[in-house]
Amino acid sequence: MTNTTHQFDTIILGGGIAGLWLLSLLRKHGFEAILLEKEGLGSGQTFASQGMIHGGIKYSLAGAMTGASESIADMPLRWRSCLAGTDSVNLKGVTVLSDAYYMFSDARLSSKLTAFFGSKTLEGRVASVPAANYPKVFQSPSFRGLLYKLNDLVLDTRSLITHLHHQLKDYIFEGNVSFEHTSGRVTHLQLDDGLTVSADTYVLAAGKGNGELIEDLGLEVPMQLRPLHQVVVKGKTLPDLFAHAVTLRSADKPRITFTTHTTADTKAWYLGGQLAESGVARNEAEQIEFAKTELAAIMPWMDYSGCEFSTFRIDRAEAGGETLLRPDTPYVRRHGNVVVCWPTKLTLAPMMGDMFMKLMAEPKAGLAAPPNLPRASIGRSSWE
Repeated sequence: MTNTTHQFDTIILGGGIAGLWLLSLLRKHGFEAILLEKEGLGSGQTFASQGMIHGGIKYSLAGAMTGASESIADMPLRWRSCLAGTDSVNLKGVTVLSDAYYMFSDARLSSKLTAFFGSKTLEGRVASVPAANYPKVFQSPSFRGLLYKLNDLVLDTRSLITHLHHQLKDYIFEGNVSFEHTSGRVTHLQLDDGLTVSADTYVLAAGKGNGELIEDLGLEVPMQLRPLHQVVVKGKTLPDLFAHAVTLRSADKPRITFTTHTTADTKAWYLGGQLAESGVARNEAEQIEFAKTELAAIMPWMDYSGCEFSTFRIDRAEAGGETLLRPDTPYVRRHGNVVVCWPTKLTLAPMMGDMFMKLMAEPKAGLAAPPNLPRASIGRSSWE
């Protein structure tokens, strides 16, 4: 191994949706950019997400628009453009698990909320579903609640990461790095095998891993972790379900969010929402028992006797604040020659990309070819 320093416009650290999205944009605009991932592409928050691309309706369950619901409203349309191959990142060919998302109640919602869902404010984003058009899972006579169809969609996150990896594989490498920096600026990166790489701009897009990198660099960037305790239900006869369960008891946020995923020999429901947030204080056995109780209350007509329940924990990493509340928008900030990024949610990746590109100058020409490093592989999700 020689001591040659490989020079690039941009080096991205972190191979989840944030890093891959930014790499796609940079290469499209002529930047000599590479990405370094030390574990497996998508293996953190990206694969732990449910793949929902939503327009923020679930943030409006108090019957009013919020900062989060407004900032996210256009995201389903942006993603649909990407899936059609007509937007900034070409996702044509990525698997869509569901082209719609539903919201259902186990009891009648308040008149205030039903009026809000039917208002012109949400026209084109929410529609009441007549009983004749109910998906199979809601066709039981025992379902007497309300059902709404949202203009949201659900992606297969493995297909998403695989697609971006295929497009960009020549610029994605496996590597653990240490920073060399002076006066608040990174001078170069030293990889474990002795290779040295440097760039005009270094991008921290490693989710929870940003915390260690920020500390190493001494940057004054707050990060917060909001933990989740997710539940997975596996069963061969589970019906497809992509929906928020909303109840009078917790009308300010979904009681449970459901997505359905097919494995080699079974189906799996992936359960999030209030169930996952409140479950942080429960151990696995307690969380499973609580999930069974919640499911029995929400959908009493379902039989889970042949299903297998499991749980896993994941920390959502995002920009920190005094309130510890979820940020309404992505975090994209330049600190010297380092840009720190958190998309906040999968669905906000296009907005994060727009914010990032506004910070970038023109690309240079004639920089080094990609280094001789191992290629990064695609990781595994916590629940597979």
